[in-house]
Amino acid sequence: MYMVNLDLDKCTGCGTCAEACPARLFELKGDKVELVSDPSECMGCETCTTSCPTGAVTIQEL
Repeated sequence: MYMVNLDLDKCTGCGTCAEACPARLFELKGDKVELVSDPSECMGCETCTTSCPTGAVTIQEL
């Protein structure tokens, strides 16, 4: 099981994590990305973390 975390201080709102996430956990809202689904729905693929240019997205294995 995994948990995705989003650091809004680092997020620039580019939306790459939202485009990359196969579980559709993120959505671009205004100038920031928001978690729109339960963060525990993360599959642990790390596509969002590798696509984020600022390191705002991290995944923790539970």
